[in-house]
Amino acid sequence: MRELADEWSVMGNQRSLLYLMVFALSGMHPGARLAEAGSNSDQIPEVTVIAPRPPTPQELAGKAVPDFLRTHAAPAMITGQLARWNVGICPLTSGLTLAFNDFVSARLLAIAASVGAPTEFRGGCRHDGKHDVFIIFSSDPSKTLEDVVRQDPRVLGAHYPTQTQALERVGHPIQGWYATATRGAHGDITVDEVEPLLPTDGTGNQLQAGKHPAGLPGSRLGSSVHSDIYNALIVVDTKKIVGRSIGSIADYLAVLTLTMASAPERCGTLPSILDMMLPECGDSKELSGVTAGDLAFLRALYKADLEVTLPLERSGMESSMKGQFAGH
Repeated sequence: MRELADEWSVMGNQRSLLYLMVFALSGMHPGARLAEAGSNSDQIPEVTVIAPRPPTPQELAGKAVPDFLRTHAAPAMITGQLARWNVGICPLTSGLTLAFNDFVSARLLAIAASVGAPTEFRGGCRHDGKHDVFIIFSSDPSKTLEDVVRQDPRVLGAHYPTQTQALERVGHPIQGWYATATRGAHGDITVDEVEPLLPTDGTGNQLQAGKHPAGLPGSRLGSSVHSDIYNALIVVDTKKIVGRSIGSIADYLAVLTLTMASAPERCGTLPSILDMMLPECGDSKELSGVTAGDLAFLRALYKADLEVTLPLERSGMESSMKGQFAGH
């Protein structure tokens, strides 16, 4: 556990949860092959991002874009602001054949690069093993997640111990959990925890050191603090993706990785690949890849000023998305 605790300290590029995931993978069901998951193709698709069709006026009508924003990006618990990746994304996919594992990771990186998200640590994560995105295909996702959480519940994100049981419940065919970090005005960064103060040092100075970086006071627009996605864990139930192509699953995983989105409970007016697993969406079976709404949202997220308040973040991203749809 000492090695794992050291990995959680934000020092240089020490961001890996590799020890944690090796433990989790030891309890996986290795027989989760893509053929058993109902692949629609025996061939691995090309790792390219093709521009999807633009949304129709009907799909953009009313509050379609604001609603899309709210379902695709949940604010971080500590700052109350939206979060994104600030350091290179290094995915590790497991549970399928080697070729399909590699395809899912490559597809994620291709979409990340196309929307301006950072990819890979300096020097290349594939060489030093420092992964920060873990995608696990499992025929027993609850057991897989249980093994991970038993090793370290912080993988579920900032939460109180009483919330652990509810957070580790698997309620969707594809589900993600995110650990976040707060970056201060002077560049200092700490992994988010719900108890902000360090233990006392015996001097009686109970407030001598805080865990969360400080911002800059004096503005109602923001405090020069923002949230980063620090680690992502995504578990896929192989029993519930029967009939889906590896390309559509990979795109779903990419969007779920690049933003702190929970699986939607209902279809949105503006289509998203995240609607694919919703049985009540009439067009869900036609979703074969990332949509124009998904790409516009992600581009807006990775260009937005995330040091301002949540309403300003969302307002700026809404304007950006609408500008992209208008061709500006």
